[in-house]
Amino acid sequence: MIIRKAVINGFNDALKLVKSIGCSDIICEYLAKKGVFRAIIVENIDNRAINILKQEAVSVGADAVVSESISRFKHGVSNTVIFASTSQFEKLIGKLFLQPFGLKKVALKLKSILNEKKKFKCKEKYIDLSNPVVMGIINMDPFSFSGDGLTSPDRAVEQAIEFETLGAGIIDIGAESSRPGSKLVDKKIEIGRLLPALRKIRKNVKIPISIDTYKYDTARIAIDEGADIINDIFALRKGKGKLAKLIADTKAGVILMHMKGEPKNMQVFPKYKNCTSEIYEFLLERKKFAMKFSIDEDCIAVDPGLGFGKNIEHNFELIKNMSVFSTLGAVVGAVSRKRFVKAVADEDKTAFVVANFFTAFCGSDIVRVHDVKETVRALKIVESFREV
Repeated sequence: MIIRKAVINGFNDALKLVKSIGCSDIICEYLAKKGVFRAIIVENIDNRAINILKQEAVSVGADAVVSESISRFKHGVSNTVIFASTSQFEKLIGKLFLQPFGLKKVALKLKSILNEKKKFKCKEKYIDLSNPVVMGIINMDPFSFSGDGLTSPDRAVEQAIEFETLGAGIIDIGAESSRPGSKLVDKKIEIGRLLPALRKIRKNVKIPISIDTYKYDTARIAIDEGADIINDIFALRKGKGKLAKLIADTKAGVILMHMKGEPKNMQVFPKYKNCTSEIYEFLLERKKFAMKFSIDEDCIAVDPGLGFGKNIEHNFELIKNMSVFSTLGAVVGAVSRKRFVKAVADEDKTAFVVANFFTAFCGSDIVRVHDVKETVRALKIVESFREV
């Protein structure tokens, strides 16, 4: 007799495990759902609702963690964590639909989390997110923080072609440095740096092109010249919705990034009460803002903004919790050449490739990198891991 642990990292693992025992096909999926255990946080929910949620969770064999204020029947709002298998969550959702105090809304959100299917659309293109996608960075700012800024459009197109050949799924072109302490650049300077390179790259690569900008005029010209995605470090907070309307009208993709402050002051003692929750709340609000302007939900990706108003601890917390943001859409992770990686492991290229790998492993769908060749190879391990 052998007794050992069974490792389950998701539904497919559970299904394979059940099938390996010789279980009948009819009940394989049913039993597999019992083997996938999840923890879901619900924040700022009415205390009356938490009382009911706790009771209903226990009734289906699950549980919910509640604060002392709940047991003392205090008014207000609190947080709770629900621990349940997928099967238990499905039963719990059915019960919550019938309950008051906003629990129907909770049920709908739980259902969307369980049935999560991510897509990222830009113009008429769909980017396959079944495995992590590498976004290759091309900097047209000579003052780029990573020291790889280009001034030659010919060199830029050579790099873009090389990135596509090596396996990048997206090209990201930027013409304004956002390094800590940097000042914002005039749109004329940005467009002057960007446009010659963009025109040549668009003629020579087939994969989607992203433009790293928050300026309406730059975005408008770039989209007219064939750009597919706008990568906005201000998450559409500039221009009173003008850029959002442009993106909606052109059906371009948009990446909404979190940044605390602006590049010139973002690293001045950044503080959070709960880093992951606060950034999730910010990105959720920006997604709702984007959708008010009729930007298609499939066209929205989010980026928690590693290195943008975060200390080392914040950054590693966000990497570890990268999959938390997946309920908002495609998740972009960008650790390449960031200072916090250098602070932990120096400037060796290996450190950045490892950081890129872990960002993808922890839940990033799109990994924004400088070292395309090495990262593409490293991420094949993630792909193979998921196939087992």
